Amino acid sequence: MANVTPSMISNDTAMDDDAMAIATKMHWYSSVVFGIIFMIIGLTGNSLSILVWRRKAMRSSTGTYLIAQAIADSGLLVFFFIIDTIKMIWPEIAKSYAYGSFFSYIGYPIFFLFVVCSIWLTVGVTVDRYIQVCWIMHAKTMCNDKKAYTGIGIITFLCFVINLPHFMTYQPLSADMRGPDEAAFGPTEFGAGEGSMRYEFWVHCMFLVLVPWASIFILNMLIIRQVSSANKRMEDKRSSFASEKGKRSESQITRILLTVTFTFLVLIALQCITQCFFMLKNAKGDRRIINEAFAVAKLGIVINSSINFFLYCLTGRRFRKELGHVLFRNCACARSHINMHESSTSDSSRSSVQKSKSSLTSSSKL
Repeated sequence: MANVTPSMISNDTAMDDDAMAIATKMHWYSSVVFGIIFMIIGLTGNSLSILVWRRKAMRSSTGTYLIAQAIADSGLLVFFFIIDTIKMIWPEIAKSYAYGSFFSYIGYPIFFLFVVCSIWLTVGVTVDRYIQVCWIMHAKTMCNDKKAYTGIGIITFLCFVINLPHFMTYQPLSADMRGPDEAAFGPTEFGAGEGSMRYEFWVHCMFLVLVPWASIFILNMLIIRQVSSANKRMEDKRSSFASEKGKRSESQITRILLTVTFTFLVLIALQCITQCFFMLKNAKGDRRIINEAFAVAKLGIVINSSINFFLYCLTGRRFRKELGHVLFRNCACARSHINMHESSTSDSSRSSVQKSKSSLTSSSKL
């Protein structure tokens, strides 16, 4: 038995090293290559989405929730770049005490705050749409800008409270507390203990992912059933032309939100399954592998925060129309400004030429 134990230990160590190397390589590609691509796409798309949802024709409680979600998604992408991508591109920055302090007290917890807010704002906008589709009689009183702002404020506050343990997970490390090649931050006593592991699994995986996932899925099913039954009732009461016209116009926002939320369900399920699998498998193993695996799993959250604009464009004719107004109006204003500048320049040139001509004429008379 004594002869078997060392070989078993060495095999386990080799397997852990191989798993760590694979996880680290995947982390680099997900953070640097895909992370930068989706960050640029996402920030551009979220900015355009905010401009469109703020337009008068698109203004509603749903639009207010989607503006808040675009802001949360943009914050998520920016902080993902700061706390994840930069460390992979420039590893030396992690050895800076200033960066260690920022990562521990601001970067890491605020990133997860944006993650949690983005998830629960998706629940909020789904609830808002459910009320407008299924509780039509209460929609005017329950779905307005004031109620939307109140809902966004409550969601943000509760997400901050739930996210408080992430503010206690890491701490900065001075030079005398670490090796010369080690990062300037490390887990606190809480972050390195079982309490953090239980929080990440039970609170984050179950309450912050699975509960929103189940809520959104159930509400979407109820919305789809209500829309289908409404379409059938309207078909019996309207002519074929009116029925077809009504079908094209009545479900624009609903179709957009169903596409967005179902995409969210797929991407968050991928992230949750990956994280929970590695946490359960390595509950007593190497915590580094868990962290690297979760870094790869976070790419699902990054993708979800980057593609909503394209889903809006793909499924919403009204959204595309208003986007065209935003883009072409800005282009028209730019062209008008250029034309006015050129006109004023040409007028001033003509005026100077006329002045020079008059001065020459007067001098010749003299």
